[in-house]
Formats: sequence, structure tokens, C-alpha cells
Amino acid sequence: METSYRTISMQEGSLIEINSSPIFGVAGFPPAFFKSDFGKKRENVFAWLSSLGLNWIELQNTYGVKMRDDQATLYNKLATEHNIGISIHAPYYITLASGDSDVVKRSKERFLQCFALAYKLNSQRIIFHPGHYSGNGKDDRKRAVIKIANALKEIKHELPKGVIVYPETAGKRSQIGSIEEILDICELVDYARPCIDVAHIHGFEGGTLTTQENIIKVLDKVIVRFGIEYLKQAHFHMYPIEVDRNGEKKHKAFHDRIGHQQLTIFETIYYDKYYPIAEDFISAIKIKNIQPVVICEARDSQESGALLMKSFFYNEGQK
Repeated sequence: METSYRTISMQEGSLIEINSSPIFGVAGFPPAFFKSDFGKKRENVFAWLSSLGLNWIELQNTYGVKMRDDQATLYNKLATEHNIGISIHAPYYITLASGDSDVVKRSKERFLQCFALAYKLNSQRIIFHPGHYSGNGKDDRKRAVIKIANALKEIKHELPKGVIVYPETAGKRSQIGSIEEILDICELVDYARPCIDVAHIHGFEGGTLTTQENIIKVLDKVIVRFGIEYLKQAHFHMYPIEVDRNGEKKHKAFHDRIGHQQLTIFETIYYDKYYPIAEDFISAIKIKNIQPVVICEARDSQESGALLMKSFFYNEGQK
């Protein structure tokens, strides 16, 4: 089944309208793209995604916004031609809760660069990590949330019409970004919506999202606070991870297994999946009847992970 979306120009002040099916896409440029016949030019990624049946790319500006104007114009044109949505991942360097005023100033400047790029790409979603904070206690975390929200309010006047920023849940407890903190930021900032990185929540909480029911509990936190329509506006990242005592350790592929048992020289059994798993997540969004944008960040396999989730949604996969 084909998935499509319609982009309204940002000058009209509207958001992306999504049809009655979720949209699956990739983070960045997967290795499989460069190995394909499309991979000689980066701008071919839109045709490649379309050929696979995927409809979204999250462009990674994690080490700075460096895209040329002509490249952004071309990407906008090709994305429209191939029915591919674009979101922007802002630089990792953004730390609006820093105790250093110069760091906060530079963070705001990087946000403004993202705003300008979003306008050129006709992209309406900017994803960002709230980042680290000064302090180590619960009160310090609360103050950091307020500081982040205030900084976002201060730059709102520069925001292109129709653009939404998505603070992303964190994978490590040393960072601001519990699901509750992300919702706090969104409550304080009217142009923010949550980016629910399911794997990050799994890591932040010490490996909790090993069942469909626990993923539903995360979704319910949004519903209880803001309602189901608000949850439908959320942006999702989904992939499995390795977890250690600090939280997220490493992105994994959906086919990765923690260990193996050698039965014979010809036969090996793999066991112990990394979590969260695709089946549980897809079951959860189907139960809640939401149709979000879902970005796969699985290790070196973003496109196959996205296609796996899509297959489960349309009951083509097996649990």
C-alpha cells in the first residue's frame, strides 16, 4: 500500500497534513543508498527512497548547518517530485540550558540557521536534542527545562510560518530529555511538539521498553496530558539499542542479536534481541490508532528497518 503526504507551503502557516497511514523514512543517507545505482549523487536519495516505498528523510545537520542554497533548492524540488517529506536534525552542539551565556548564544544562532534551512527546503520539522544542563539534582533539571523553553520563546519571531521544533527524548540520564521533561518543554513552547525517540526512552529508563504494553504506557503519557490529537502530531524515531548503566550505549540493527549458540559446525542459533523491537512499536501505534512519521535510525540499515516496520503495519511481516 502506498503512503503519501501533502505539504502546504510554509507561507500559508500550515503544517504537513498526513493521510490515514503512517509515514516511514530514514535518518541520513544509509550505506545501502551509496551501494545502489542511485548512490553516485546524494540528490538521488529521493528517487531511491521512492523506489523502495519509503516517504521521508531526516537530514542530519548534527555537526553544523552547511547546506548550500542551490543544494537546498534542488532537494526541495526533488522531494516534491518524489513525494518525500523532509525533517531537519539540528546540530548536537545546541545546549540551551548551558550555564555559559556564550554557549546559549551560539545555540540560538544554530537554531536560526536551521530556521533558514527549513524555509529553503520547505521542511516543517526541526528535531533537536535539549542537551546537557548545569547541575545534578531534580531542581536543576526543572530549571534547565524552563531555561530551554525561554530560549525557544526568545527566537520565535525568527521562525518561518508553519515550522515546528521537536525536542527529542534523551538516551542518557545525564541529559535533559525524559518523556516528562520533553512534554514540559512542549507545554511551555507553543511551536514545539515531542520527538519520541523510543530507543532513547528505553535507554534513559534503564531498558524498560521490552513489551508492547510498556510502549503504550509512553504513548498514554502524552494522551493523558494533551490528548490523542496532540500525540498524532508527534514525531517518532524507532530502532533497537544496546543499553548499559548510563543508558543508551550503541544503535543496533533490528536483525542484531546479543549472543549465539553454536549447535553444529553448520548450525547457529541466535537469541536475545535488542530492544525496542519493531513488532511491539507497530502494535502500539495501531492500538492507539495514530499515523505518525516514523524515522528509522537502525545501525547501517535504516531503510531495511523502516521497511520492516512498514511491513508489520500492513501485516506483511510475522512476529
